[in-house]
Amino acid sequence: MIKLTVVIVGPEPLVNKISKIASEFNELKTKSLFYEKVEESAKLVREFQEPKDIYIFAGPTPFFIAKETIPLDVISYYIPFEGSDIYRILLEVFEIYHHYPIISYDIVEPHYLEEIYEEMGISRIPYQLITFNEDTVDSDGLANYHFNLWKEGKVQVIATTLNSVYERLKLLNLPVFLIKHTNANIRDTLHKAVLIGLNQKQEEAQITVLQFQMIHDEKERNDRLQKKYNFIKERIVEFGNLLFSSTNLSDSSIITLYTTRGLFEKVTKKWRDFSFLKELNELFTVTVNLGIGYGNTAESAAYNARKALEFSIREKKGSSFLIDADKRIYGPLGTVETVNYPLQKSNENQQNSLTLRKFYAWLSMMQKNVVTTRELSIGMNTSERHAARILKNLCEKKIANIIGKESLHQKGRPRIVYEIDFTELAKLVNEEGKQNLDSYLLTP
Repeated sequence: MIKLTVVIVGPEPLVNKISKIASEFNELKTKSLFYEKVEESAKLVREFQEPKDIYIFAGPTPFFIAKETIPLDVISYYIPFEGSDIYRILLEVFEIYHHYPIISYDIVEPHYLEEIYEEMGISRIPYQLITFNEDTVDSDGLANYHFNLWKEGKVQVIATTLNSVYERLKLLNLPVFLIKHTNANIRDTLHKAVLIGLNQKQEEAQITVLQFQMIHDEKERNDRLQKKYNFIKERIVEFGNLLFSSTNLSDSSIITLYTTRGLFEKVTKKWRDFSFLKELNELFTVTVNLGIGYGNTAESAAYNARKALEFSIREKKGSSFLIDADKRIYGPLGTVETVNYPLQKSNENQQNSLTLRKFYAWLSMMQKNVVTTRELSIGMNTSERHAARILKNLCEKKIANIIGKESLHQKGRPRIVYEIDFTELAKLVNEEGKQNLDSYLLTP
């Protein structure tokens, strides 16, 4: 059985409660990080160097404080304060006061309070609420905020989500209650984390194939070229060592590395760092393209890598593309222009689904809805004739319409300007996606 290491971050009483419920899950083994004040959560996460799969935070506040310090490859969840938690605190208050006093709340969602007060028929009773969301939280300042409201007679009871605030106000003998998570809420959050964690573990184990191909000018055939090839191969093999990969050098111009998805995404910082490939392409006139394939078998991963390499070569920029196990293509990777779209069968009576989805992804990335054939051909790396066909087809579907011609400051015929109905294009893409969901273009 796959075991997931979950690190629980929060005040000791709540962490112990979460840990007890986590023991119900055979897939989990837990570690605890306690803090006295919520501000310490970022430091605890930053300094915790042991292996972990999941962080569970005892509420939204410690999560948002620590969010920037959480490693990219680690799942993180916080246990939210939901309606059931508020109902319970109101029940506790009523049992003591036999009515509903004016309460000062913190860090709960406003809509929960509004709905609950309305459902309970107590919407006439005012309350105070302070929320922080992702802002910096000062627990001492929050305690003072509640204290001042009570001192000024604006509230009669305090309900806080932070244990340190609760402990401090209790020492002052104020009427303070700690909003706690219900067991069901904790259990539900842990269940979601387990499902995501197990899925991530399976994905990390996927076989990953990287195919590098070196392309040179046909005129360049000499000993110097061979030295360049050998040097580039050495650098690629060194890169493969970071991936703990096996290497295939069977072809004079193609190098294949075999690794796992988890290692590959860790080395490339979740696809964000392809500086290695960029450096190779800046060394010589030789172009180095990269195709990456994910798969549940070596055969399917290699097939996807070969197809991804074809897309890379088509870019003619020494770029990299990736095709995952679900036949979705991403690329060019490591650039701000990265887009993704599924590779699906075309239909004789419809615009090619692959082209249409790539067009939709490109428009989304560019955040524009007015284009010319020239812009489209450059953006999608296709001919102007093909770009014109795409736009003509969309005009026939009433998704695009001609709004004028561009003004040129040079000789030549001005190009037609098209306006795209982005909402209708999104509908078309989604409809075709449903129709072709089970029929992929790339099938080994």
